[in-house]
Amino acid sequence: MRFHVINDLYYKDFHAGFKARYDVYEIIKSDIPTSNTYNFYKVNLMDSKYRIRRIFSRRYANYYNYLTFKKYIAELDANDVVLVLIPFESLFNVAKAVYNSLYSAKIKRGIRIIMMIIDLDSIRRIGQIDPENEIKYLDFADIVISQNAEMSKWLISNRINPAKIVNLDLFDFRLDANYQVITASNEVFEKNIIFGGNLTPEKAEFLYKWKPNFKAKLYGINLKQTQLPENMEYLGFFNPSSPTMDVSGVSFGLVWEGSSVETCTGLAGQYLKFSTPHKLSMYLSQGLPVIVWKESAMANFVEENNIGFTIHSLSEIDEIFEKITAQVYADIKFNVQIIKKKVVHGQFLKTALSNCFSKLNIPELQKAIK
Repeated sequence: MRFHVINDLYYKDFHAGFKARYDVYEIIKSDIPTSNTYNFYKVNLMDSKYRIRRIFSRRYANYYNYLTFKKYIAELDANDVVLVLIPFESLFNVAKAVYNSLYSAKIKRGIRIIMMIIDLDSIRRIGQIDPENEIKYLDFADIVISQNAEMSKWLISNRINPAKIVNLDLFDFRLDANYQVITASNEVFEKNIIFGGNLTPEKAEFLYKWKPNFKAKLYGINLKQTQLPENMEYLGFFNPSSPTMDVSGVSFGLVWEGSSVETCTGLAGQYLKFSTPHKLSMYLSQGLPVIVWKESAMANFVEENNIGFTIHSLSEIDEIFEKITAQVYADIKFNVQIIKKKVVHGQFLKTALSNCFSKLNIPELQKAIK
């Protein structure tokens, strides 16, 4: 009996979609040494300025990679456990074939399947995809790792058996071994908001409307406006494994989506009601307290662990900054350090996997986790 994880990354990029998956593979590789990582992309998807060449090269790569994967799955032993991340990083037809091969191996050979939700497109892209397809594949998994309790409620309401669900609670965020948080003196009681992520107006339009009375430091890609509102400063982007964020003073990482400063809006905003954004983990890995939308799925986690504040509107940050004392901020920072230690050492994933193996009644895999 062996634990396998399917690595579906064929690219490297400076965004959460890459970093969240990469960390899963690295945590499993380092902290479950008896596991096996299968790299799906034996042949890379080649790009080309010539459309016809690009189409045919990608068709060949997808066909070859899938056939190699199918052979690999056929050689697994009965009772082996396979972890696959959802959604699978490929064209939908390739993902569908991968899911069908896993299901066939489960029926014919008795392998067990864990599906871990990186994103739930049924909610994230509501109206754009048929949720029945996603639910169908999640339903044949033996275990589903959900991001949090709110997402689990949605899964249960869509016919996923609650007995097969394990909550992750928070994505881990690994840092390079020699990484050091860069910070200026904390003696200055300057209040700051940190916002990191995709800065395009389609994703974070609120940034281009917001006029904060305090400094807002922006990090990320796709900034579309050179003239930012007053008190906003763009500080570039960074390698996610070695963030270079200034977390000095009284700083909070902000999790907010949409076009409005009054509430989170749009598909991305509504998705916050069910998801645990990876940027929350990024902030915590830096020792940053956080401010999140009160209607988001992570609001309870923030309040229960006293690692920041929850708000309905961005205007509420003014009152928070007016009332906060050095002692209150120090207490919050202390709690953040507890969560940070877990996040950077992969504890949330390892705990979730331990719970998965417990549900599957495989104590030897539980014991294999460092």
